[in-house]
Amino acid sequence: MNRVEHQQAFILKSQSYKENSVIHQMFSIDYGVVSIISKGSKAKISKIGSVLHPFRQLAVSWVGKSDLKTLTSSEQLGELNTLKGNGLYCGFYVNELILNLLHKFDGHPVLFTAYQQVMYQLASNENLQNHLREFEKILLQEIGYGLQLDHVANSDAPIDADLDYTYVIGKGVVESSFSSNEQRISGSTLHNLRDNCLATKQELIQAKKLMRRLIDYQLDGKILKSRELFL
Repeated sequence: MNRVEHQQAFILKSQSYKENSVIHQMFSIDYGVVSIISKGSKAKISKIGSVLHPFRQLAVSWVGKSDLKTLTSSEQLGELNTLKGNGLYCGFYVNELILNLLHKFDGHPVLFTAYQQVMYQLASNENLQNHLREFEKILLQEIGYGLQLDHVANSDAPIDADLDYTYVIGKGVVESSFSSNEQRISGSTLHNLRDNCLATKQELIQAKKLMRRLIDYQLDGKILKSRELFL
């Protein structure tokens, strides 16, 4: 029987199973997304059920050869991230992105570190849009669709902060022809998106539209419930 001990992980989603058990989708540092059942964790006498909540960094152990593992131990690591208001909705959004865009049992240590960081940032409820854009960029990079924000596509020409561009999926940044169906984005927005320092309302709006378009392309028609909750 395969056994994993003290793996750093976060719970992304939980679903009740039978009377007192729960099936969790967890994001672990070495094994990526893993399905794990916590048997009896809903019972009042359970010692591990109290820590099995989203947005908490855990150390978990499990056993099992099938795709559904069995939790053997769980403890909280570090301080508790308490997400409230818009930060909470953003946390659900981040969790859904991972569930929908990562393959199971595919480890992403870099993305795991980014997830740790964004949970801490979302708990502050400040600069949420900047934090989400940074995480989305790392996520796209990790699944093989990273953004090129230094140069115009198929050219060594640097992006000019004073010009307008559009981002073509699968190609990159191209100079805007100002046609009506283009989604224009300023060079300054692209620079600040690259450097994680979006500031003005226009930059935040343009960056959000761009990243949503790129994320939706990867989702391929999947609907995120967190977006509906936020609305």
